[in-house]
Amino acid sequence: MTDQLLQALPVSTLVLGACGGAGATTTTLGLANTAAARGGAVVAVDATPAGGDVAERGADAVLSVSGLEQLVAAGPVADDVFDGYCSRTSAGTRILNRIGNQTASEREFHTLTGSLRARGVSAVHDLGHRLRAAYLAPLLATPSPIVLVVPCRADAFNRLRSALQSIGDTLGEPGLARTVVTVSNQDATGWQVDIDLLREYLGGQVWGIETIPYDEHLGMGIVIDHSKLAPDTRAAYERVSAAASAIAEGRPERV
Repeated sequence: MTDQLLQALPVSTLVLGACGGAGATTTTLGLANTAAARGGAVVAVDATPAGGDVAERGADAVLSVSGLEQLVAAGPVADDVFDGYCSRTSAGTRILNRIGNQTASEREFHTLTGSLRARGVSAVHDLGHRLRAAYLAPLLATPSPIVLVVPCRADAFNRLRSALQSIGDTLGEPGLARTVVTVSNQDATGWQVDIDLLREYLGGQVWGIETIPYDEHLGMGIVIDHSKLAPDTRAAYERVSAAASAIAEGRPERV
């Protein structure tokens, strides 16, 4: 693995699905576990409005019964107490899941963002497939990299246009300039859409395009064990992680 691919994750990375079922949650876990496996302090955060399944999908070591709602309500807490609110993966990622007993609020994410920064950890936020929600304002206030995940299907590529428009309307051209479109192949028979055509279409509109190959372990729908991912899948997450780091540092797209 080159030094370029071993860059630490930015303080905050936003993972957005172009549509429902795009693979935003598995990508969130893949990026977080990639950083944790090489010794980084990283938290995967459920930033969906009413609660997703990032913990159920990824907590193969410890599944906490608590959630980020309770953590925020508790106010400043010691590190060991903070860890008690988190689920964990075997790779070392801590997961802050949303229990779903209340909808997300701007105040909640303002408090959570401050708490994570005070701990010096990287946060990978699973936004689901909505960017314009008011509660996300604290996450959008800083120029974080955006990983826009789209399934490798023609119908999903058609929806990509509205997802990019949402980023542009919300964050302007600077938001698009720090977006890496990540094509996730969920079909065991191979790539169903020509990625080069997408590169040609999006040339100059976004920071870059990455791909994540089909993975049998991910396709099983069971709790993810990062060590059981295929080498090509882990390498793909390394590339997306390196892209996020490059965006955060203001570096141009890799050739």
